[in-house]
Amino acid sequence: MGLTHEFFLLRSESDDEPVEQVVLSDNLVLYIWDSFRWIPAFNPSTKENHVGLNYHGITLIRHEGANLLKDICLSWSSLFSLAPSTLQLTGDFVMDENGNGRYEKLNFTRDDLTKPLTTLAAIADRAFLENYIIVHHGI
Repeated sequence: MGLTHEFFLLRSESDDEPVEQVVLSDNLVLYIWDSFRWIPAFNPSTKENHVGLNYHGITLIRHEGANLLKDICLSWSSLFSLAPSTLQLTGDFVMDENGNGRYEKLNFTRDDLTKPLTTLAAIADRAFLENYIIVHHGI
């Protein structure tokens, strides 16, 4: 399946039994990464509040970041819902063994993009409304 980012909805920071969860592909996360860097969050390894998700490791998204995460996910899902049923996105710039560079072409179905984002938006909405927490596990 490749690299993934997991998002878990927990009742509290001390809870280890997820209420809900969703997995996003790393390719999708990288494509929308800049907007994920706007989310107020907490880094448990440094014990500091910051803005944005930790690409590697764990990020906690509390009440103040959950509503923004919901809006970001719904916005991207709405945009992707306008795409054809199969689509190609531009990925990272990569070099081959001969030193030739090109941008990766990422193939998706529309549902590959909209469904996990809609699910994450619903999880974020629940976190905001019920004062739950979202734990993001980066790659």
